[in-house]
Amino acid sequence: MTNNSMTTTPKWIKIYLWITFVITLGASLAGYFKPDALLGTWEAVSAGGALSLAGPLGLFLSRNMATAVVTIFALVKNNASMIKIVLVLRIVSDGLDLVNNLIADNMQVAIMGGVMCLIEIFAFVTMSKKQEVK
Repeated sequence: MTNNSMTTTPKWIKIYLWITFVITLGASLAGYFKPDALLGTWEAVSAGGALSLAGPLGLFLSRNMATAVVTIFALVKNNASMIKIVLVLRIVSDGLDLVNNLIADNMQVAIMGGVMCLIEIFAFVTMSKKQEVK
C-alpha cells in the first residue's frame, strides 16, 4: 500500500468520514459511560445482561470503537487505499445495521443506516472511478 494517492480522496468524503468518526466515537463513549441514555428505548434493555459489557452492548461498543480507530488512522495517514477500506467496512456495518433494524422494526435507525450505507457506496464508487482515470 503506497502513499502516492494523497490527492485522490475528494474533500467531501474526508469530511463525511470525520463526521462519522465523531458520531461513532461518541456512541461508543456514551454506551460505555451511560448505556441507559444511549439504549434506553431498546426493547431488550430489560433482558438480563443486555447492558453488560459482556453482552450485546459490549459487542456494539467494540465494533464502534474499532471502526472509529480504523477511520481516524486512515484519515490521519491520508491514504486513498486505506480510506477505501474504511468505506468498505462502513458499507458492511451500516448495511447490516439497516437490515437488523428493519427486522427489529426500528425504522429511525434503519433509515439512518440505509442513508449512511448509500453515501458510503457512492463515496467508494467515486473513489474507484477516480483511481481508474489515473
